[in-house]
Formats: sequence, C-alpha cells, structure tokens
Amino acid sequence: MKRFFAIVLLLLLMLPWPAVIQAQGQAEALRVLAALEKKYAGLKDYVVDVKVHFAIETFRAPDLLARLYYKVPDKMRIESNRVVFFPRDGGYFNPAQFKQEEYTVLPLGYVTYNKRRAVQLRLIPKKIKGATQDMVLTIDIGKLLLREMILSQAGGKVIKAEITYGTFSSFELPTVIRLLLDLPAAEPGIAEGFSGLPPDAGEPQRITGEIAISYSNYQVNTGLGDELFKKDKSQGKP
Repeated sequence: MKRFFAIVLLLLLMLPWPAVIQAQGQAEALRVLAALEKKYAGLKDYVVDVKVHFAIETFRAPDLLARLYYKVPDKMRIESNRVVFFPRDGGYFNPAQFKQEEYTVLPLGYVTYNKRRAVQLRLIPKKIKGATQDMVLTIDIGKLLLREMILSQAGGKVIKAEITYGTFSSFELPTVIRLLLDLPAAEPGIAEGFSGLPPDAGEPQRITGEIAISYSNYQVNTGLGDELFKKDKSQGKP
C-alpha cells in the first residue's frame, strides 16, 4: 500500500502545476506576437486601392472608391473624390500595432480556424490612446496570419474584423477585411454618423451591420514621406 501511495505522489509531482501551465501559455503568446512582428518587420509602407461596401441598418451609402496610404508605425491617409467615412479601427492592416511592450497579453487558448490551428490572445492596452480598450486576436500559428480581431471600445462599441489575404511583393496583405459592427445608437455622434436620424426619431438601441473593404493594386515600400500624412483640405475625412 505504501508503494502505491508513493507512486501516486510521484505522478502528482510530475504533473504541471497551474502556475507552470499559465507561464507556458504566456510565453507562447509572447512568442507568437514576436514572430508576427518579425514577419512584417520589412514592411515600411504601402499604397492600395480600396472599395468599401456598407450594409448597415438605417444607413445607406453608395460604395466608396478611394486610395489608402499607410506608413509604419501608425500613419494612414485616405484620398477620395468625396467626403468619406472610413473605419480606422480594424479597417486597414497595421502589423506594427501589436507591440508587446504596449499591452498586457493574456492567452485565451487554442482554436481551430478554417481547419487550421490558431491561438487566441487578449491584448489590453497599458495606456489607452484611442477608443479601443481591449482586443482579442485569432492568429494562425503555422502561417503567422492575423485571421480575426475583435475590438471592444468605449461606450459599448464592438467591431469584429475578419481578414482574407493575398501575397504582394513577398508580403501577405489583406484582399478583404470584413467588419461586423455592433454599436450603440444612443450616442449623438453614432446616431448621426450611421443613421442620419435626429435624436427623437426613435433609433434602434443597437446598430448592427457589416462593412466589407476590398483591397487591390498594392504598391509596397515605395518610400512614402511623412508630409503626405499631414492633414489638408483635399483629404477626405476618415
């Protein structure tokens, strides 16, 4: 009997403790983020044509054709022949935004995404710079691709981005970003921006819908200057 208990005790000691499992998960989360950052370290800027299709409740707008300019770490400009609404949060690809030192990174576990193994990570900004207070990333581990991103923002706004990729100048860049929106309609800015209804017109409690953004004709690492991103009157409002 004593031998039996000794064997059981030995087996228990060999099992990983919760703290060890948590530490291993944290290390894996940081490793994946670091590998994703390294994969796109050579991407300095890009120019791309975009087509934006809106399918949002109570909001009607024709498809938008525009040109998007991006430069690391976070410069973005939209040019169009009309005033535009373009979603900065989730609407364009910025691999430089996930720097480990700027977030508390929490591993949420492994999932299967499009029949491939992926990891889900929760990123909480150490310092809130914009509307986003929390994000959950789904990253294909084998291909090191951000497949899905859920942004939780101030005021109860939730934006889910689903990303499809193609290869351009040796970089895997989005061909389509599909944004699924779940937004509060109570805030005047939201009501005006999406529904165009006056405050007493009986807006729905939530605004839901989809924005599909298609990307084509990439020009990568052309050496865009910082002056391009200075605001001027000819630039559409993103």
